[in-house]
Amino acid sequence: MDAKTCLLTRRSVRKYRSDPIPDADLLEILEAGCYAPSAINLQHWYFAALRSPEDMAALKEIMVRVVTAFNPTLRERFAKHPETIAQTQNFLTTLGGAPVCVLAFFRKNDYPDRDGAMQSVAAAIENILLAAWDKGIGSCWISAPLKVGMGEELRQRFAPDKGEFVAAITLGYPDETPRCPVRRGGQFDLR
Repeated sequence: MDAKTCLLTRRSVRKYRSDPIPDADLLEILEAGCYAPSAINLQHWYFAALRSPEDMAALKEIMVRVVTAFNPTLRERFAKHPETIAQTQNFLTTLGGAPVCVLAFFRKNDYPDRDGAMQSVAAAIENILLAAWDKGIGSCWISAPLKVGMGEELRQRFAPDKGEFVAAITLGYPDETPRCPVRRGGQFDLR
């Protein structure tokens, strides 16, 4: 798939088939993340690709508590859309049946430009999303655990010596075709 098609057709997938992702594809996706630009080329990221039944079950147990803590935010944000609240709660607790969940961590805690370093990790996450979609593998970038303060528990459980938790990324073959969200106009201009 060409780059523009990949960029314009990638969607956040929240329902996956149970088909496993081949090791070679998963390694290429993670490698693409590691080729992202980074502040002063320090490559501030670490990725833990969870796929064993034990790790996925442990992650889902934590995500149940994430949903409980995240409910006030959901209720405020989607007060007029209770179906969206229910769908989000279901996705977060089940991870949509994704066979893989990548946890992204920020490795350089002593780096003086924290904002630049976090942008580096975000760029690496975006590379993962796009590399996955290029292979027909769906993804969803999840920040709820960080928002509700569960990042430290995820770090301790899955990567205790690899830095601060940033986000989770579900990966799997889509069992749905999400529609393109409405694009908001006026977000750029040419000068």
